[in-house]
Amino acid sequence: MTGPDAPRGRHGRARRARLRRRFAAFVGRCRTRTLRVTLGTRILFVLIGLATVTTALTVALVEGSLAQDLQQASRARLRHAAQSVSLWLDERLAAQADRYRAAAASPQLLANVETRHAPTLQRFAADLQPLHGAQAIVFLAADGTVVAGAGPAALQTARGNGVFAWQGTACTSTRVPIGDGSVGSLLAIETLAADDLDGWSAHCQAHVELGPPGPADDLVLPVRAIGDDLELRVATTFAAEHAALLRSRANVLTGGLLGLALALAASLVLARSLVRPIRAIQRAAQRIAAGRFDVRLDDRRSDEVGDVARAFHHMLDNLQRNIDERARANDTMRHLAFHDGLTGLPNRRLFRTRLANALDRVQKGGPPLAVLSLDLDRFKDVNDTLGQAAGDSLLLEVACRLHGCIAPQLANGNALLARLGADEFALLWLDGAEPAALTTLATRLLANLDRPIDVSGQEVSVGVSIGIAIAPQDGLDGETLLRDASLAMSHQKQTGGRGFAFFADSMHGVAGHRLQLETRLRRALANGEFQVHYQPKLELATDRITGMEALVRWQEPDGTMIPPGEFLPLAEATGVIVPLGEWVLRTAAAQSVAWQLEGLPPIRMAVNVSARQLEHRDDFVGTVQAVLDATGLEPSLLELEITESSMLQDAEATVAQLERVRALGVALALDDFGTGYSSFAYLRRLPIDTLKVDRSFVEEADADPEDAALVGAILAMARVLSLRVVVEGVETKRQRRFLEHLGCDEIQGYLVSRPVPADAAAALLRPQGRKRRGARKLAGT
Repeated sequence: MTGPDAPRGRHGRARRARLRRRFAAFVGRCRTRTLRVTLGTRILFVLIGLATVTTALTVALVEGSLAQDLQQASRARLRHAAQSVSLWLDERLAAQADRYRAAAASPQLLANVETRHAPTLQRFAADLQPLHGAQAIVFLAADGTVVAGAGPAALQTARGNGVFAWQGTACTSTRVPIGDGSVGSLLAIETLAADDLDGWSAHCQAHVELGPPGPADDLVLPVRAIGDDLELRVATTFAAEHAALLRSRANVLTGGLLGLALALAASLVLARSLVRPIRAIQRAAQRIAAGRFDVRLDDRRSDEVGDVARAFHHMLDNLQRNIDERARANDTMRHLAFHDGLTGLPNRRLFRTRLANALDRVQKGGPPLAVLSLDLDRFKDVNDTLGQAAGDSLLLEVACRLHGCIAPQLANGNALLARLGADEFALLWLDGAEPAALTTLATRLLANLDRPIDVSGQEVSVGVSIGIAIAPQDGLDGETLLRDASLAMSHQKQTGGRGFAFFADSMHGVAGHRLQLETRLRRALANGEFQVHYQPKLELATDRITGMEALVRWQEPDGTMIPPGEFLPLAEATGVIVPLGEWVLRTAAAQSVAWQLEGLPPIRMAVNVSARQLEHRDDFVGTVQAVLDATGLEPSLLELEITESSMLQDAEATVAQLERVRALGVALALDDFGTGYSSFAYLRRLPIDTLKVDRSFVEEADADPEDAALVGAILAMARVLSLRVVVEGVETKRQRRFLEHLGCDEIQGYLVSRPVPADAAAALLRPQGRKRRGARKLAGT
């Protein structure tokens, strides 16, 4: 373009382009900014709305004919809309119940509600709440009490099914039974959201809303009352009203301008009295968010603003108290998670953590460390005899003694003492892990625990077995060191207890051998690898064999004999002793009857009974009766030998059980007398016929005056109680003469015979049988 107008045209286009860019930037900024509506603005809007409503009412009065024409139509539409909303509300409640019914059928939930395990249920509720968008999830017991829940605490107290109001909001509540409903129920509470109301409004062509209760009219019809302060209702508008308002435009304009003026004036007054306190609350909330709880508002006003300030102060006090309580609860939970509840010592979890940290230092070239596994000897006997409370008292005293023995090392972090189980303790030792130093330590611990302990007014002496493993030579893994120390401790227990042992690689072989032996033991009974040998009892007054004791032997298919001392404790520990003992009882009874059928003299057959067999109370008595019935053995020819240890577990019930056995006509003998806790008063309670004195009392009794006096005292006590006495382990004629002099009834031991198979035992009885038949012929019988 040429001429004088060309530059002006170019400048005009550039200016318009800049204006378009600025307008686009302004629109962009408006889109990215969030419109903030203050309280004053909202008050203004409300009052303008009131003015508008006033204008509308004025128009309605003026245009009365319009309201009359629409009255019938509005009623019909509102009734239809109300029915639809009520139906949709019921369907919502049913659908809400269906959503939670699957969760209520969970077996895990059923088990936790039955045990009222609140922590697990709390987590379950916390997981279920966001999954379904619930306001609150509550688990109730069968009696209606709250077990656990998630959501506002005030909302968790809601009950039943239906709709209710909470903090100005409508909530739907459904209660679903857990399992068959006998253990409790699940209460789910959801909010009736604005989206739900908008959806119903669109479907029923009316406005569905929540509001305070009010009378019904042509435009509004209540659907359902929700509490005392809220109701669900439908409202409608009509085009005819709009037309009427258009016809009354002048009146609307006048009333609207007047209402707007009033609204502006009122909003200024209200904003001044309300916005300032609210801003003060906002500033206080910001200070609280920064961790400061010394905030105070002006609570001297007697209106609602003063009420809010006082409620705010109360909330701050409760919040501070809850924070303090939660801090204390967290400290308690942290302590319980890592410490034993009885002794207060670190538990297995904390011990493993500290051990792993210490091993890391060893791997990096630090000094060696040691793990000591300590287990009390015969703790179960004390616990069963004196009760669990006494056992707990004993454990506390043991923990105190161990702690006092190594207090300096514990204080400076060179040792850690923990309780790993019932009577099992562990010690992590960092203060010199050389064998000599550990030997001194173990000796000091043993000496400290060897002193008697006063438990419930009775002195108890318990020993301890200690196993020691050293890192790095025995391993650099925590589990390995604990296992090795435990193996060394078990090895010490098997060799008599009350001592200590260092771990050695050979101990793994012993443990493996024990596991293999247990497997072979279970198979041996089914394969018929067990035999019964018989050891005779000699009556001193007549020099005749009057009884046999049945003793089990194990011979493997390759001919190897497994010593009873090796497999019987294992059978007792694994429970195999129960079927094995029944087999021995049945075999011995059948053998006694077979000897009688051969013409041999009837003798009393003694069979040992273990503590595990006596635990099956009714089954054991029934087993004895069944064996007698099946074999035809005379009950008086059967004698069951029990040990004192079998009486320790529930002594009253065991005595009653033995009395039932004795009522069958079976004799009872107390075996290994003198090795336990027997006393004169204790023996008087037992329904026994015979005392079997342990061999340890007669080994030196013929040469040691003290042992001789002790055996004499036992025999005197037995005579007072009218008990027959059998002394075990008699091996020399000198011991026999000594016992004859004291008036002992029977002896048993290698002097009479070793345990022998059934054929050899019958050979011992045959001379007696011939003597008896000869005596009958001389008597003419």
